[in-house]
Parts: sequence; structure tokens; C-alpha cells
Amino acid sequence: MDDSPPYYLDIDGLEESQPSGDGRGGFRGRPWVGIRFDCCGVYTRVYRNSDGSAYVGACPKCLRKIRLRVGEGGTSSRFFVAD
Repeated sequence: MDDSPPYYLDIDGLEESQPSGDGRGGFRGRPWVGIRFDCCGVYTRVYRNSDGSAYVGACPKCLRKIRLRVGEGGTSSRFFVAD
């Protein structure tokens, strides 16, 4: 088990990648953002928590935790890079 502190990201400090997909701009089901974890070179979806205050998840390989706070105004980007 990884005992290191969670890896917190501020959306303003993330490198945004170009969105991909069908271009409809919406999503179905539970809201998510795509994260590429540079630590292990993998991609995963990170889902919004139940109270809607943050997107929380972990790198699927090393289990490094990530938390992206939902801020006022938000962003239209759905894909980010965590280094």
C-alpha cells in the first residue's frame, strides 16, 4: 500500500491536452475527467465524488492519489496531464 500523501492538483496548474471524442461536449452518467499519469505513462478516468466538490482517483499502476477540486467557473477541458 502506498503511504505517500495524496497528490493534489489545481486545475489551473495542469497542462491541458486537446479534447478528443465525439465533440458533443457532454457526458452521460457520472461526470469524469481524463488524466494521463506521467509517473507511469498511463491514462484513466477520474470521477467526481458524491458531494460534487472534487474529482478523485488514483494512478492505476502505482496508486498515487489525485484530487482535483471543482472550482467556481470551472473549465471546458476534459483531459489533463499529471506529472
